Amino acid sequence: MEKLIKQHILCVEDDPSLRSLIDQNLRFEGYEVSLAEDGRRAMELMESENIDLILLDLMLPKMSGIEVCKQLRAKGNPVPIIMLTARDATEDKIRGLKTGADDYLSKPFDLLELLARIEAVLRRGKGNKGYKEVYQLGKIRIDFREQKIIKREEILKMTQQESLLLKYLVHHEGKILSREEIFQDIWGHDHLYSMRTIDTHITKLRQKIEEIPSKPKHILTVHRVGYRFMG
Repeated sequence: MEKLIKQHILCVEDDPSLRSLIDQNLRFEGYEVSLAEDGRRAMELMESENIDLILLDLMLPKMSGIEVCKQLRAKGNPVPIIMLTARDATEDKIRGLKTGADDYLSKPFDLLELLARIEAVLRRGKGNKGYKEVYQLGKIRIDFREQKIIKREEILKMTQQESLLLKYLVHHEGKILSREEIFQDIWGHDHLYSMRTIDTHITKLRQKIEEIPSKPKHILTVHRVGYRFMG
């Protein structure tokens, strides 16, 4: 099995013991690691270093994890983000996913599960070999490699999840896809409010590629089933 090595992970955690434990385990697995104890420091490191994935605690001093995620997405930064949340913080998990996080993990968590989640998110980010990397949709150009949409000379950035979802829909053009099928093929494991998560990403994608998002011509809803993409 091919092992991910030397990919750079930023761990943002204010608990020194947990931060050290994560650091040691990630380095043992072959990752390059940077550490931040608060949200502001995390933003500084994102400006100065080439980060492949962020482990982001929600409850942070100086700037919350939600705010860090929100600012990164507002800047068009598609770096994968795994939120670390309290076990019962359901509302925070939903907020994190809506803000642009790619996955979440509840504390206390098993380190083997954390490593598996990291590998899965990084693997998904590589995309699938059979998929088109650049797609022309009328006058709109979709670049999956750079996770951006060029619409009337305006560059619209996509998050990693948005890019994966749109690439999947484009690859299955014309086919009716159930929400369950979409979720299983893209995310591959149980996820909090998965159907709502998919619908939220669909709404965001329609805002970017449809002329009239409320009357879509490309990402169509199939009542009580799921979605279908029409080029």
